[in-house]
Amino acid sequence: MRKEGKVTLMQFIDLSHAIEQGMTVFPGDPEPRVEAVETEPPWQVSRLVLGTHTGTHIDAASHLIPEGKTITQYPPERFLLTGIVVSLEGCGEDTPIPAEALRPQLKVLPAGGAVLLRTGWDLYWKSERYLRHPYLSPEAAQLLVEAGASLVGIDALSVDSSVQGTRHAHTTLLGNDVLIVENLARLDRLVGGVVYQCSFLPLPLRGLDGSPVRALAWRAAS
Repeated sequence: MRKEGKVTLMQFIDLSHAIEQGMTVFPGDPEPRVEAVETEPPWQVSRLVLGTHTGTHIDAASHLIPEGKTITQYPPERFLLTGIVVSLEGCGEDTPIPAEALRPQLKVLPAGGAVLLRTGWDLYWKSERYLRHPYLSPEAAQLLVEAGASLVGIDALSVDSSVQGTRHAHTTLLGNDVLIVENLARLDRLVGGVVYQCSFLPLPLRGLDGSPVRALAWRAAS
């Protein structure tokens, strides 16, 4: 890509955890399995067993909302959008994120954009502490809807409390057609106040409630 005679490079940032055996899963969800299939050398084929919410994944409305949309009922452009990162470092274990921590940072949110919540909890991936992550308060979830977000992502296991088993954040967001991406990684590589291009494309799993994604963010840099 060229601009005014100069080469413009695209800096892509991978926001996904790799899918592998032994990875963190939500308690009760199926653990991923990777099995080699016997084939004629030198061909290699593997069998995958995993849940729709394995690793870095996106929730469709039907994950919780009766008669909500399934993942294939959304057009591809819902997963390709602009977005911002919101810094929330300093949140404690299993503590609610207050609306006031979000409000000033949402001023740069593009209409219909994505809000990526950076708690820093991806540092605890594959540890017991990862299950005790911060989560959205009811007021914070409602604020994100009112701010016009079409997708909310977080670098933690859930937007709700995994310890307490709450569901208010999912109910508010999915009930207002706001998609949710969980288990993001490396949000510390995104700069606050900057609008990024983002991709959260799911697999076309017909009629299902979500899908693993390869999450990416990028911006042009000369």
